[in-house]
Amino acid sequence: MNSKKKIVTLAGVSLVATAGVVASTNEVKADTTSDNAQTAATSQTADQQAQAKVDQAQSNVNSASQATSAAQAQLDSANAANSAAQADVNSQQAIVNDAQAKVDAATSSVSTAQDAETKAQQNADQATSANIQRAQDAIANQEAQISKDTDAINDANKAVSDAQSAVDTAQKKVNNATTARDNQQKNVDAASDAVKNAQAILDNSDQAKKQAQDALNQANQKVADDTTAVNNKQTDVNNAAEAKKNADEALKNANDAQTSAQKDKDAKQAVTDETSAALADANAAVKDAQAKVDAINDKLANFNTITLPAGYKEALNAYNASFSDDNWSKEKSDSLSKQLEAIASKGNKLNTYKHNKEDENKIVDFNNLTQEEAKDLAVYYAALVNQVRNAFGTDKVVVTPSSVKFTLQLIKEGYNEVNWDAFGEHMTDGKNHNFQYLRNYGDNHNTTVLENMYGGLTSWGFGEDGLYKITPNNNQTMDSLKETLYEGLVGYLFDDADSGWGHANTALDLSMGHSMGKEAMAIGFDKYGYSHSEYYRLDNNNNIAADAYQLPDISMIQEELDKVNTVLQSTKADQASKQKANDNAQNALSSANQVLVAARNDVKDKAATAQKANDNLTTAQNALATLQNQLSTDQANQKQAQTTFDSFDADLATKQANLQKATDSLKAEQGRLAIAQADLDNANKALSDANNNLAQKKQVVENDKEALKVDNDKLGQLQNNLSDLQNAPKLLAAAKEQVATAQKDLADAQEAYNVANDKLTSLKQTAAGTATNVSKAQQVLAEAKNNEDAAKEALDQAQQALTELRQKEALAKQVAEEQAKLAAEKEAKDNGYHIENNQVVDAKSNSVNGWTVKGNQIVSPTNATVDPAVSVTTNVSVNSKGQVQPQTSVTTNGVKTVVATESANPVSTTTVQTREQYKQQLKSNNQLPQTGNNDSAVLSLTGVALAAMLSLFGIKKREY
Repeated sequence: MNSKKKIVTLAGVSLVATAGVVASTNEVKADTTSDNAQTAATSQTADQQAQAKVDQAQSNVNSASQATSAAQAQLDSANAANSAAQADVNSQQAIVNDAQAKVDAATSSVSTAQDAETKAQQNADQATSANIQRAQDAIANQEAQISKDTDAINDANKAVSDAQSAVDTAQKKVNNATTARDNQQKNVDAASDAVKNAQAILDNSDQAKKQAQDALNQANQKVADDTTAVNNKQTDVNNAAEAKKNADEALKNANDAQTSAQKDKDAKQAVTDETSAALADANAAVKDAQAKVDAINDKLANFNTITLPAGYKEALNAYNASFSDDNWSKEKSDSLSKQLEAIASKGNKLNTYKHNKEDENKIVDFNNLTQEEAKDLAVYYAALVNQVRNAFGTDKVVVTPSSVKFTLQLIKEGYNEVNWDAFGEHMTDGKNHNFQYLRNYGDNHNTTVLENMYGGLTSWGFGEDGLYKITPNNNQTMDSLKETLYEGLVGYLFDDADSGWGHANTALDLSMGHSMGKEAMAIGFDKYGYSHSEYYRLDNNNNIAADAYQLPDISMIQEELDKVNTVLQSTKADQASKQKANDNAQNALSSANQVLVAARNDVKDKAATAQKANDNLTTAQNALATLQNQLSTDQANQKQAQTTFDSFDADLATKQANLQKATDSLKAEQGRLAIAQADLDNANKALSDANNNLAQKKQVVENDKEALKVDNDKLGQLQNNLSDLQNAPKLLAAAKEQVATAQKDLADAQEAYNVANDKLTSLKQTAAGTATNVSKAQQVLAEAKNNEDAAKEALDQAQQALTELRQKEALAKQVAEEQAKLAAEKEAKDNGYHIENNQVVDAKSNSVNGWTVKGNQIVSPTNATVDPAVSVTTNVSVNSKGQVQPQTSVTTNGVKTVVATESANPVSTTTVQTREQYKQQLKSNNQLPQTGNNDSAVLSLTGVALAAMLSLFGIKKREY
């Protein structure tokens, strides 16, 4: 191809089908093929990358979804735990409330018992011989008074009987007088009827005039009365107004007094607040000192001791000595053991553990005792051991840091770590003492070890399969451990016959094989709950005795009590001083308060008086207005009555004489009725007097009976008082015991409350923790959901990117295929490719490498199928006249023509244009040329394909 750049225009049917795509020359074909391969490789890589992003995004979504599910499960679990924890809190709160109620009840019981003790103490103080004799004399005098009361009741009952007879007589007289009065009333009624008959005759105008006169008289009187009432009420109004004025002035003065009283009270309140604060501090100091005194008194009262039964020492010594007798016999030793057992059994009743409040509040894990806890137990136990050793005159034991340390180590290594259960599951199937370990331990520490063991905290029950072990709770109190040790020592001393009294001898440092002289000891518990008493021989070959602890004794406690009592007295003196100052301030404040209350009451009273005065004035004014209205109405009625009366002027008729006679007769009968009524009234009065006398006599009887009852009650009180005086010591002891019982009940209730409340506090903390877990789980879930949403969003974006990429690749492939086809068509047309002998040849009939035949079409090396340059194998040419001439190849004036059919009609032509012709074509096609390098042609994309690509790649016009 020449080196010049050239512009190629293809015309014909095939070009129209490609929507204006112009193919390149052969030289361009190879480049296009290479570019297509590179583009395909690049597209494949981009597609793989996009798919990898989708796969990764999907994996992220899956992981985020799993995380969300896990977070939701965690939140559900946290909510369930929180609900359970809150339910536990609510349940425990009910227990605490019940425990508090029991504490309150126990506190009330203590107060009641203490009041009873105070009264019992007062009674005991008064229980002297002289007071007892006076009580007996008072009883004798009271019995004499009761005798007098009985006589008085008998006399009063006789008087009642006489008075009842008088009442009966008076009642008869009343009955007779009532009958006479009733008969006379009938006579009066008859006379009244006669008057009415006489009046009926008077039916003329005189009667009407009389009625009019009466009406006028009544009207005149009513006006006169109204006038008087109005005048009087005006006076009342004037007086009420003056009273209101005075009440208002009094109220003002009372308010001023109240203000002054309030200021005085406030000033005294400030002083009282200061003295009260000082007294509160003093009270707190006394309370603290008293608490210390009470604690030490509790130690004294609960200082545990071991009391040996009478004859125990002698019996144990005799039993031990029997084994040294040259004439020893088992029968004799057994007999002495039984004698000792009979005496020792009394020791179980003589000795009872005394609890300690302070130790009851110390929680201890018996299986993990600290050095300090083990020391406390050892010191306590050694003090008990030394009490009984002192009675036997044997060496006292000591407790040292080494003995405590050795014991803890011995129990750990010799029993716990090797699972050495001395008693076993059934109490009788255990391994006994770990003798070999004890011997080795003693040898390793230049001493000898003796050991006593006790079931301790562990117990055994009896079931269908025999004895079974009941394992103790690890958490005990120091008090419960000391109680167990106390019971163990009592068992060693007084219930040891079945062990040949070996435990007793070890504890008492008696008998060969159980006595080592100077000894140190300590106490511990193994993991099974058994107690261990370990005794260590002391000599110059070991240093176990160094730094021995002080063992408690009652004298030391008493000295400590004396010291704190001194402090208590000092604080009480200061408290008394502060109390007096506060009392004075309180009294002053009380007086000021009384004045203020009085002033307030006075204000209240004066306000009520002022209100009442105001109400009275209003009432009087309203009443005056009402009376004035009534006067006006009555004056009108008076005027009308006068007019009516003036209309009558005739005299009365003589028939009034008969009316007068009837009237006189009626008056006479009415006089006689009055006499009968007077007789009845007198009889009723006599009856009333008799009844009153009877009631008085009966009241005397009731009074005498009440006096007898009072005197009998007093006799009972005197007898009870005498009994109380005679039994004062017993009553006081009972009262003290009741106080102690009530106080113990209160302590137990308080302990139960403390335990319950501590548990409630712990449960509340747990609930708070679970609530926090819920909050955290909610946050984790929210974050997981956010992450999941973000992962899904990323997946959508990756999938969208993959879809768009595949759309781009599909279109690019389509465009590449179209380009390849256009390039093949151009190459075929430019070079005259056609079919000869089922092969593709060029215009010179030279075989074209890489091209194949497919039916009537030819296929390029790029697999593009196109039509051959001619439809038959005949070569034609056009002469100078435009005539078609069959030939293989004709070139005339630089123009090569291929004819499609034998008719020699032209199908397509390829023409090299001049510059002017090309420019003219561009104008007609409305497109610009594209130029390439020397060996390239112009490839222009127009029409639908180009528009589709521009749309796919998002290319559009800028908008303003």
